[in-house]
Amino acid sequence: MRLKDKVAIVTGGSSGIGKAIALGYVKEGAKVVIAALHEDKCVETVEEIEKMGGEAIYDTLDVGDVDAHPKLIHKSIDAFGKVDILVNNAAYARREEVFEVTPDSWDKQLDISLKGLFFLSQHFSKHIIDQKTTGRIINIGSVAGVMDFHPISIAYHAAKAGVMIITKVMAVDLASSGITVNCIAPGSIVTPMSSSADPEYDEYMTKGIPEGRRGKPEDIVPPAVMFASDEAQYITGQTIFVEGGALSVYLGRDEPDFKA
Repeated sequence: MRLKDKVAIVTGGSSGIGKAIALGYVKEGAKVVIAALHEDKCVETVEEIEKMGGEAIYDTLDVGDVDAHPKLIHKSIDAFGKVDILVNNAAYARREEVFEVTPDSWDKQLDISLKGLFFLSQHFSKHIIDQKTTGRIINIGSVAGVMDFHPISIAYHAAKAGVMIITKVMAVDLASSGITVNCIAPGSIVTPMSSSADPEYDEYMTKGIPEGRRGKPEDIVPPAVMFASDEAQYITGQTIFVEGGALSVYLGRDEPDFKA
């Protein structure tokens, strides 16, 4: 088991990509802290992990509330004695055009997807240094950080671009403390946040992907395990794109009028 006895905090870990990573970590021997907003989903995920024979707890967390971050870290340490891995997966996105963006929607998207990610990483890193152990931070970015991902809001694009540069700068600052910081940037992944009942939308989102399909949350698990493991101790500041080859061929797409 590549993560035996490690303790991982996964934000947004009760559904979608975060849940897939949490379950993948448990299969590799980790103990997991599910940090997400909706308690019912957290309870379901913890129960699923326990049925697998794993160990998990949850904390109902709004990652955009930086005052809640110390509670999450302390709760994790109280339960499992330490922390080793932080997966910053929680995010929020809206479908909106440039002139539809409001200060409130801008703030919410950046508070969750960028500000919360940074300050939770900061708090986590202080505890790793206090523990005198090594640590792993894995940020979940997006291809939206490097290309137009219409009809997703420009605020989300800005947040995900920020995630990639934060990854690089934190990696440099924390390298001497034994903490690696890396990023996984998914392409079009079918999750509760990104799914649609509109088949035309799914067809549109699949266009230009050489693999011929949208991704699954499970497609993000292998790089998430690798970055968290001892195998990646000499890899830091990197972003790996998991997008079915879309970035290699992207030339722009016809843009139908999809609204939230």
